[in-house]
Amino acid sequence: MNEGISFVVPVHNGAATIRDTLMAILADIGDDPATEIVVVEDGSHDESASILVEMATTLPIRVIAGQGRGAAAALNVGICAARFSLIAQVDQDVIIRPGWTRTLVAALADPAVAAAQGWYVYDPSATVCVRAMGIDLEERYVTLLSTNADTDHVCTGNTLYRASALHRIGLFDETLGYGYDNDVSYRLHEAGYRLCIQPEAESEHRWREGFAGYLRQQYGFGYGRVDLVNKHPWRFIGDRVSPPSMMWHPLILASALMLFVAGGLFALFGGSWQTYLGSGSMFLALLVLERLAVGVRAYLRVGDPASLLFPGLHLARDIVWIVAIAVWAKRYVTGEPSLPSHSMRARAHSG
Repeated sequence: MNEGISFVVPVHNGAATIRDTLMAILADIGDDPATEIVVVEDGSHDESASILVEMATTLPIRVIAGQGRGAAAALNVGICAARFSLIAQVDQDVIIRPGWTRTLVAALADPAVAAAQGWYVYDPSATVCVRAMGIDLEERYVTLLSTNADTDHVCTGNTLYRASALHRIGLFDETLGYGYDNDVSYRLHEAGYRLCIQPEAESEHRWREGFAGYLRQQYGFGYGRVDLVNKHPWRFIGDRVSPPSMMWHPLILASALMLFVAGGLFALFGGSWQTYLGSGSMFLALLVLERLAVGVRAYLRVGDPASLLFPGLHLARDIVWIVAIAVWAKRYVTGEPSLPSHSMRARAHSG
């Protein structure tokens, strides 16, 4: 492969953001001949394809067709078509800021580093759920970097990879939806490579809007996490970006709910219900207090009251994760294959 950078951008129903995403990349790389932008149009049902055709007529963008088999498969198509030795993977709803490319290229000057991720900066002008999601993720990164700049998980959509390392481990697992980035990170780490996060490489992630959008995205994260743990069982405790406290939350809430149900049944039939109710209440209180502590810490750091919504939002997240786990288990027991689309649902048709 030639020395340089290939940006690979998979697109599926990305009409609302893809123009901004590509213009931000073009602004950052300028007219550097050792760069290219490969966009994989993966069977969108909105105006994405026509927008890309229009942009490609006047801008240095190469558009190729995906096979409609999900984001990981689209990424692999783009990586195999790439001409350069570094793969910058930017999602259709991520807007990189000036200096992103230069900062991550510098991180990969160390041959032991296979991937360097940028820093998602939350948008203080966004709606409340979007702000809360951004602050939550940023808080986890702050905690990680307070101890060590290395990580065992980098998020696709905001990362520069070494192409040779990706090919060495067999590229992305096309059977996975949400979680394919965790999986490739784990395999790179197990192959002896370092992964790192660079706070100076800033980008903005345009999360799904509204409480319903938040719940849909969280359901996908939960379902994808079960797929991931099924492949990497020892990762049931999470990783450095998603620590054990996050992984155990839905399981503790499920235990609390079962205790409440048991207490209700005992009360209905005249049994002793107080112990069940008390234990369930204690579990619930622990979850709320833990999230409140994190929310207050985030509020003191950024001063945004959206962080104080962590207890309620994360309990809602736990509920949809419990539903996702149950749906996954039902499919597993009945022998139904788990598909990428079960967790990674496209954004709604905007047209």
